[in-house]
Amino acid sequence: MGRFRVRCAGGALFLVPVFALLACVTVPRSPQAGDASPSNSPGQPRFPGTRCEDLADLRFYFTGDAFLRRAEELIRDARDYILIDSFLVNEDEKGKYVFELLRRKMEQNVRVYILTDASSGFVPGRTGIPFLVRMGIPVTEFNPMRGSRLARMPLFLYRDHRKFWLVDGETVALGGQNIWSISLNPPEQSGNTDSMVEFRSATACRELVGSFVREWNAYSMDKLRAEDFPVPPGPGEGGLSAWLVHQDGQRVVGEMFGRLLDAAREEVWLVQDYLMPDRAMIERIRRLSASGVRVNILFSGAYSFLDKFHYATGYRKLALIRAGARLWEYGHPLSHLHYKAVIVDERWFAIGSVNLNFRSAWLSKELNLLFEGREMGTPMLENLEFLVSHSRPISSEQAAGYRGGKYLLYYLLLFLGG
Repeated sequence: MGRFRVRCAGGALFLVPVFALLACVTVPRSPQAGDASPSNSPGQPRFPGTRCEDLADLRFYFTGDAFLRRAEELIRDARDYILIDSFLVNEDEKGKYVFELLRRKMEQNVRVYILTDASSGFVPGRTGIPFLVRMGIPVTEFNPMRGSRLARMPLFLYRDHRKFWLVDGETVALGGQNIWSISLNPPEQSGNTDSMVEFRSATACRELVGSFVREWNAYSMDKLRAEDFPVPPGPGEGGLSAWLVHQDGQRVVGEMFGRLLDAAREEVWLVQDYLMPDRAMIERIRRLSASGVRVNILFSGAYSFLDKFHYATGYRKLALIRAGARLWEYGHPLSHLHYKAVIVDERWFAIGSVNLNFRSAWLSKELNLLFEGREMGTPMLENLEFLVSHSRPISSEQAAGYRGGKYLLYYLLLFLGG
């Protein structure tokens, strides 16, 4: 009996931080009538993050093979250093190919450093960390998943979900693509449907160099100095409205989604297959729909080994439909929709690593680019048109079939861990 009490006490102590986290909402609750908010105030919404007025040369890549071709060019043309933060790095065909390109570049005296999350050890295939070590490519692991660290709950759950490349302090590429075949294969070879956005901005480069060095030094015995990674002057202020929404200490993900939804007047598109809404999020959608804003949410129709996310995201689909959202299922038979984006009124665009769920809002480092302007966002609009043309609506009857016990169980499990 005494041992049982100890176990119960330990379980209760474990649940305290879990319930404390569950009390938090993914997106701030919608403002009440008369509240001061971006949606009730004239002028531009006040988005969180770093304003990048020197952003230029925006380019998009919507398939893994397209970004892989660009990654080859970035590696080939690098002159000084390449810093890569990739949530997953795997020792598979495409992973080893990229690592070999980087190793050859190091032989030309270009410095290469890779940060990755410990999550690579929990997906199909072998983590690329030992392979990188054998090749002599400097790599370090964020918040390693070791048994001794379990006592650090909930910090044990905190992950680095960012994916970005930084080359010579001049070029940034960020988005959702990891370094493994599932990210870098073309869709017809079961590669994810995903995205990366590339741009130049000295403002963004300085912030990401500083963040990379701080994280590296926190987990590696070999220390780096930010001043050893120079950032040349950028292209100058171009009058563009762009923000680097970088969740690296401060909680900005929920605020980003909240401000985007506040700004909506006509239509919202959420390309968010990992959406697991809480009640506050569903209420947000209900109020938007009641005000005449069309809310569309695009989910994946193919999951490969990720069936658990089909169950977890399915549980709330009927509630979303009843709140007024129109749900879509991307119908590619082989390619999982891993792309994460928000488009509001064909004016505001957000793209990056951020999922609209509790984990991204509270338990991950995340990185998005948010910008204004239909002209800048035309590639995203054209790609959205392609995705929708290959999608089918999710009916209330279909969504009602996702209310079983398995769906609820996975929703509860992955609300924190998905």
